[in-house]
Amino acid sequence: MRRIGIIGMILGVLLIADGIYMVATQYNGGETQAWNLPDGWIIIISASILLVTSILAFALPSRTRQKAKASVSSEIEPEKA
Repeated sequence: MRRIGIIGMILGVLLIADGIYMVATQYNGGETQAWNLPDGWIIIISASILLVTSILAFALPSRTRQKAKASVSSEIEPEKA
C-alpha cells in the first residue's frame, strides 16, 4: 500500500501542475460539463481527490503496522517474566 500511495502522490502532484497550467493558459477543449467548469479546474479537483486518497493509503498501513508491533511486543514481554 505504501508504494501505491507514493505513486498516487506523484501522479496527483503532476496532475495538479497540469491543471494549473490549463487554468493559466485558459485552455478550453470545447466540451461542456454539467457544472460548466473549465477543464483545468476539473483536473485540479480530481487530482486533489487522488492526492488525498494516496496520502491516506500511505499513512494508514504505517499506523496499523505500528500497532501490530506494539501488540506483539506486549504479548512477548509477559511470557518472558
